[in-house]
This record gives sequence, structure tokens and C-alpha cells, in this order.
Amino acid sequence: MTSLEIVGLVAIILISALAVVGIIIAIPLFKLINRIKAMAGKLDESLIPLVEKLNDTMDSLNVEVSSIADLTQSISSIVEQLEKIIRLARILITSPLVKIISASAGLISGLSKTDAEGKEEKEEEEE
Repeated sequence: MTSLEIVGLVAIILISALAVVGIIIAIPLFKLINRIKAMAGKLDESLIPLVEKLNDTMDSLNVEVSSIADLTQSISSIVEQLEKIIRLARILITSPLVKIISASAGLISGLSKTDAEGKEEKEEEEE
């Protein structure tokens, strides 16, 4: 055997060994790839309805948030109207009340002065 034949024989043995190793590795690899494809198909089938449900949920949530915002705005408007009514009631009640209290105080003060002057005059007459 010549050296060229030996090199050719070694090359054939190495190529055959690599082919066997390649086949041994390729079979589970193809099974794994097929499983991944099947799982991706199932995931695609289940994910699309899930995303659609999520989209519907988000739409209904947006509607609810919008109605809550409208409700909050209505409550704010009611509170503003109540504040205006309370201010008006204060003005209407306190203004006449202050006038009545002032007039009463003035009347009482005037009566007490006249009463005091009347007593002084009586005392001067008695003297």
C-alpha cells in the first residue's frame, strides 16, 4: 500500500465516521425542529384568540375609564355649583343678619343712653 492509498483510506474512514455522527445528530435535531414547528403552530392558533380577547378587554376598559372620567367631570361640575349656591346663601343670609344685628345694637345703645340720661335728669331734679 502506498501512502496515497493510506491517506485515501483514512479520509474515507473519517468521512464515513463524520457521516455517521452527522446522521446520529441530525435525527434528533430534525425531531426537535418538527416539535418546535408544531409548538409554534399551536402557539399561533392559541395566541391569536388570546390577543383578540385582550384587545376586546382593553376596548371595554377604555370605555369604562372614559365613563369614569365623565362621572368625575360631572361631580366636579356639581361641586362647583354647590360652592356658588353656598356663597350666594352666605351673602343673602349674612347681609340682612348683619344689618339686623347692627340696627339692634344701635337701638339698644340708644335706649341705654336715653335711659341713662333720664336717670341723670331725675337725679338732678331731686337734688
